[in-house]
Amino acid sequence: MIVRHSAHLLSLFMALAPSLGRAEGPLASFEPTLAPEMAAAIRSADLEAGARYFERKCSQCHDGAKDGGNFKGPHLWNVFGRVAGTHAGFRYSDAMKAVGKPWSFTTLDYYLSDTERAVPGREMNFAGITNPAERANLLAYLSTLADTPPPPP
Repeated sequence: MIVRHSAHLLSLFMALAPSLGRAEGPLASFEPTLAPEMAAAIRSADLEAGARYFERKCSQCHDGAKDGGNFKGPHLWNVFGRVAGTHAGFRYSDAMKAVGKPWSFTTLDYYLSDTERAVPGREMNFAGITNPAERANLLAYLSTLADTPPPPP
């Protein structure tokens, strides 16, 4: 009886294993998910802290103003919903153009947590934001840089 039960549990685990333990990889071939804890952190984020982070770390390369433009990095107004690597007038790396996914809370969280893992070969000289609270604040702030901001996750 124990052997049969163990075999059943093992087959159930093996059936679930691909979705439970799948390896992370480049956004071009990987579908990330947004952890419930991160979604909650974004919903309760500090927009002022996100704006300060953007000003301190992002604004040297990215413009977020509605009437702004491309700098060293692409213009970030209306970045949510835009397919990665497609903003008009900006020259993207082949790696970024290959992503082929729209920017969302999920894809931006994955990208900004480790940019090299998410888009190997990208030209952005920024490793990522390992602190989830800082990332949530920035994501919430970035979502406000839009004609029609996306609803929080």
